[in-house]
Amino acid sequence: MSAFLLYLLQLLLLLLALQCSDELNLCNAATLVPIAEHPANCIESERMALLDFKKNITDPNNHLSSWVGQDCCSWEGVYCDNLTGNIVGLELNGPDPIFSSDKYYLQMTGEIFPSLLQLQHLNYLDLSWNDFSGTSFPSFISQFKELKHLNLSGVGFQGSIPADFGNLSSLQTLDLSYNTLVIYDEHADHEWLSHLTSLQHLDLTQNNIGNSSIGLFLALNKLPSISELHLSRCNLEKLPLSFPHLNFSSLSILDLSYNNINFSGISWVFNIKSLQYLDLCSFAPLPTIFPSSRAYINKIQPIEISIPEILGSLCSLQTLDLSWFNISKTLVELGGVFSDCLKHSLTHLYLTGTFLKGDILDWIGDIKNLKVLDLSHNSLSGSVPSSLSRLTFLEELQLCYNQLTGTLPEEIGNLAQLDYMNLAHNQLSGVISEAHFNQLEKLETLDISQNSLDFQCPLPDLHMHSPMVNYIDLSYNSFSGPIPRIMLNDTFSSNLHISISMNKLNGSVPDWLCQMMEKIEGIDISKNHLSGELPHCWLESSIVLYINLAYNNISGAIPDSIGHLHYLNSLLLNHNKLSGELPNSLRNCSQLLALDLSYNNFTGSIPTWIGERLSMLTVLILKQNAFVNNIPQEISQLEYLQVLDLSSNDLSGPIPKSLSNLTSMQMLPKTTQEFSNFLQHNETMFLSLSGREDEYGEYRIGYIKYIDFSNNELSGSIPEELASLDGLQSLNLSGNTLQGKIPDKLGRMKQLQSLDLSRNKLSGSIPSTLANLTFLGLFNVSHNNLSGRIPLGNQFNTFADPSIYTGNHLCGFPLSDNCTKDGGTSKEGPKDDEPQIDEDDDDIMWLYIGSMSGFAVGSSVVWIILALKKKWRHAYFRSADNTYDKICVFVVVRFRRMKKKFMPNN
Repeated sequence: MSAFLLYLLQLLLLLLALQCSDELNLCNAATLVPIAEHPANCIESERMALLDFKKNITDPNNHLSSWVGQDCCSWEGVYCDNLTGNIVGLELNGPDPIFSSDKYYLQMTGEIFPSLLQLQHLNYLDLSWNDFSGTSFPSFISQFKELKHLNLSGVGFQGSIPADFGNLSSLQTLDLSYNTLVIYDEHADHEWLSHLTSLQHLDLTQNNIGNSSIGLFLALNKLPSISELHLSRCNLEKLPLSFPHLNFSSLSILDLSYNNINFSGISWVFNIKSLQYLDLCSFAPLPTIFPSSRAYINKIQPIEISIPEILGSLCSLQTLDLSWFNISKTLVELGGVFSDCLKHSLTHLYLTGTFLKGDILDWIGDIKNLKVLDLSHNSLSGSVPSSLSRLTFLEELQLCYNQLTGTLPEEIGNLAQLDYMNLAHNQLSGVISEAHFNQLEKLETLDISQNSLDFQCPLPDLHMHSPMVNYIDLSYNSFSGPIPRIMLNDTFSSNLHISISMNKLNGSVPDWLCQMMEKIEGIDISKNHLSGELPHCWLESSIVLYINLAYNNISGAIPDSIGHLHYLNSLLLNHNKLSGELPNSLRNCSQLLALDLSYNNFTGSIPTWIGERLSMLTVLILKQNAFVNNIPQEISQLEYLQVLDLSSNDLSGPIPKSLSNLTSMQMLPKTTQEFSNFLQHNETMFLSLSGREDEYGEYRIGYIKYIDFSNNELSGSIPEELASLDGLQSLNLSGNTLQGKIPDKLGRMKQLQSLDLSRNKLSGSIPSTLANLTFLGLFNVSHNNLSGRIPLGNQFNTFADPSIYTGNHLCGFPLSDNCTKDGGTSKEGPKDDEPQIDEDDDDIMWLYIGSMSGFAVGSSVVWIILALKKKWRHAYFRSADNTYDKICVFVVVRFRRMKKKFMPNN
C-alpha cells in the first residue's frame, strides 16, 4: 500500500512539474520568474545558436559575458525547461531609459540572425531597449509557434510587420512600443493582428499609426481576449464612429493619451463596461523652460471632448485621465457624470488643463475612494472646500495653477493618507497653523508656494509628523517674522528640501538649522530680510547639496565650519553684506558646482585653491566685491567651467592666456557633464548675459557660457588665445586698461551674442573678421583709441547707435564721418548685400593700382622699342604668328577629342 502511495505521489509531482514547465513560471504577462534549478543538460544545437547570436552582437556592457562553457542554462538571461533542457526564455533587455538612472549603460547593437530558430520551444523573448536601429523587423520570429510573450520595445526596428506574424496564435503579450514600425497599413491585406487570437496585452506606444487607425481598431475588435491596450503617442487622429458589434468585453486598460483624436460623435469608448483605466490625456504643454510657459498654456487650442452621461455607468472604471482636453462642461454639469456608480469605483481622476471654471463643488467629496485628484492648470475659483476632507483615501491632491482664494481649511490636516499636496500658484490667504499638519503622517511633498499665506501668531513650530517628508515649498508667500523651527518626526528617514524664499522673514539664520544638516539635503531662504551673521555651527554632513541665502542682509564672514559640508553642490550667498577673505576651509567643498558670492564686500586675493580643489565648478561668480591682485592662473584648471564672472572688483595684471584651457567654453568640449544638476526643484540663479541680469532656471541655465572681467584694473593686451573658447556667448572686458589691438581671431568665436570692449586703451582698427559673428547683438568699443573704418556686413549693418563707437577715431556707418577723405563710401547707409570694405581692402586697392601702373609703363617701353627696331619688330610678330598657330591646333585637337568622348554617334 505504501509503495502505491509513493508511486502516486511521484506521479502527481511529475504532472505538477510538467505544468510548471509549460507555463514557464510567469507570474504575469510581463515578468519572467527565473527557474532556480535546471538539472537537464543544455541542448548543444541550442547552445550553438546562442553563440551564433552572440557573435553578431556588439556588447559594450558585457551583458553576455557569462555565455561561456557547456551549460547554457546557467547563462545570464537564459531560461530552460527543468526536464527537457530546452531553452524556453531569453531575457536580454537593456535598462528602460525612461525609468533607469543608469546613464552610462551602453546598449547591445548588431543584427539578429535566424540562427535563433533552433530555439523551437521558446515562449518568452525580451530584447527590449537594445539598439538594432536601421534593421528590418526580423521576420523569422513568426516561426516561434510556442511564443507567448514578446517584448521588442525601443529596439529601433523599421519597416512593416510581416503578414505571417499572425501565425503566433499563442502570443499573449506583444510590446512593440518606441519603434518606427508600420504597424497596420489599411491599403494592404495585413490581417496579422486579427489572427493573434490569444493576445491579451498590446503596447504600440510611440509608433506612427496615423491614417490607418480605423483599420487598426477594426482588427483589434476581433481579438476576444484583449485586456490591455496602449496606443499613446501614435499620431492617431480618427477612431471608428461605431462597430457592428463591440467586442472589447475583456478590455480593462485603454491608453489613447497624447494623440490628436477628435472624439466628436464617438461614444463607444465610454461604453466599454470592463474598463478600469481610461487615459485620453491630450497634448500637454512644454515643461517649464522659459518664464512665459504659463502664457504658452493659455494659448493652447485644446481638442474639445463631450463627456456623455453614460460614462458614469462604467462601474469598473478606476482611473480616468482627460487632461488637456476642453471637456465642454462646467463643474455643475460634470457632477452629473459622477453621480452614478462611477463615484464608487473611481480611484484616480486627472482633469489637468481641461479649462474648468467655477467653484470646487462638494460632489467631489462624494467620490469616496479617490486616491489621486488632479484639477491643476484650470481656472477654478472660490475657496478650497472642507468637503475634500471626506476623501479619506486621498494620497495625491493637485490644485496648483488655479485662481483659488480664501483660507486653507484646517480639515485638510485630517487626510491621513495624503503623501503629495500641491496648492501652488493660487491666491490663497490667511494663516497656516499646526492643525493643517496634524494627521499628515505620510506626507512626502508639500507645495503651497506662490500664494499670500502667513504663519499663525505667535509663530508656531512646524511639526512635520511624517517621517517621509522630503520637499516643503513655502516660497513666494507673505510669511513674516523669524524663520519658524521645523520639527521633524523622531523616525524621520528622508532627505529634506526646504524653500522659504521670497517672503518677509527677518532675524538671523538660526543655530537649529545647523543641527538639522544630517536630515536636510537643501535649503533656500533667499529673498527675505535676514540679517546678522551666519552661525558657526555647521556640522559635517554627507547629504547637504545646496544652500541658498542670497538676497538678504547677512553680514560678517563666512564661517570656517561651512567647509564641513563636503558634498555641497551649490552655495549661493550673493547680494548680502558679507565681508573678509574667503575661508580656506571652503577648499574642502570639492563637489561644488556653483559658487555665487557676488554683491558682497569680500577682500583679499582670489584663492588659488578655487582652481586646484574645486575641480567640478561649473559656475563661478565673484562680481561686485573688493578682490585684488591677479586673476589666478589656476582658474584655467576648471575644465567644467561655463560661467566665469569676476567683474567689478580691483583685479589687476594681465588676462591669463591659459584661460583657453576652459574646455567647457568651447563648442565641442572634451568633457561633458549635466550642467543643471546643481539646481534643485524650483531653484534659480541670476546671470549677467548680454549686459543684463536675468533669472535662469534648471532648464535654461545649461546653455549659458560667458566670461565677464569688466570694471577692474586689468592691463596688457587681449590674449588671442581666448578665441579658442568658441562656445562663449558673451565676452565683457570693458572698464579696464587693456592695450594693443583687438585680435583678428576673435572673429572665430561664432557663438558670441555680446562683445563689450569699451572703456579701455585699445588701438588699431576694428578687425573685419568680427563681421563674421552673425549672432552678435550687442557690441561696444566706445572710449578707446581705435581708428579706421568700421566693418560692414552682417550684424554690423544693424548697429545704428553711434554711441558704441564714441571716443575713438573711427569712420563709417553709423557715424557722420563716412570715410570720404579716404576715397571710401557715399553718405548713404550700408545695404545688407553691400560688400565688406575695410582698411585691408584699401591696401589691396593700392596694390592693384601699382600693378596696373607697372604694367602700363612696361608695355609702353616694349612698344617704343618695337617701333624703333625693324629687325626686332619682324621677329616679334613672327613669334606671335607661330604662337597663334600652335594655340589654334591645340584647341581644334582638344575639341575633336571632347566631341568624340561626349557627343553621341550619328
